[in-house]
Amino acid sequence: MGRMQDKVAIVTGAARGTGAATVRLLAAEGARVVVADVLEEAGAAVAAEIGSEAHFAALDVTREADWKRAVGETQQRWGAVDVLVNNAAVLHMEALDETRLEDFERVVAVNQRGPFLGMKSVAPLMKQAGRGSIVNVSSIDGMSAKNALVAYAGTKWALRGMTRVAALELGKFGIRVNAVCPEAGSGDMLSPFMPEGVDPELAAKYSQRILSSQMERSIADKLDDIARMILFLASDESASCTGTDFLVDGGYLAGFRFKQTPGG
Repeated sequence: MGRMQDKVAIVTGAARGTGAATVRLLAAEGARVVVADVLEEAGAAVAAEIGSEAHFAALDVTREADWKRAVGETQQRWGAVDVLVNNAAVLHMEALDETRLEDFERVVAVNQRGPFLGMKSVAPLMKQAGRGSIVNVSSIDGMSAKNALVAYAGTKWALRGMTRVAALELGKFGIRVNAVCPEAGSGDMLSPFMPEGVDPELAAKYSQRILSSQMERSIADKLDDIARMILFLASDESASCTGTDFLVDGGYLAGFRFKQTPGG
């Protein structure tokens, strides 16, 4: 028996990166998974790789009609939605005074409206069942700040607040809502904003400050770490966890280590 045996999970942005790692792990632990994404060819390939316990759903998370269809299809196919992982996101990196309103609103639509619609869409089914787990994938950029991320960081901070409100409202129905805040992300998101010739995987390593072992690990390794945290929160092992943030950041927020001082 796996840790997700007999559970049904919808994972958005599941065609690649964190989402793909998550659906593979949930399925390996016994879940029936909905691979939800706008990338139809890649998403269908992930579902086909997993097998009969996976179903691909074309889902634009910004569209309420898409959510209704995807949740309805899931209920019809498997009878329930036990877990929702709001993972789909887009990145935009630009200086504050150069960020166009349309770019800002595009990021908000995917990263903030999407999880809102997702939680709203699955809540009735979870209420009826008297159980459920919602995992919102925020970011380390939802707990700290970097330049060029006014749109992205704004949505990830907002998602943490939305997580708490949802946890407060849905807890009496047996539904848990938590946020995962990873430091690593898909290289596909970062690549368009890297200077020519800069490897996004190499750039992603610069920020690790404590664990020396992190310097030797690839982005794929770190995505697996995030997936394992999502698995924990999706499973009954986290029955006492709701309304809070779970960091997967290699010690990023702990602070700086100065090599020239005692203990460095």
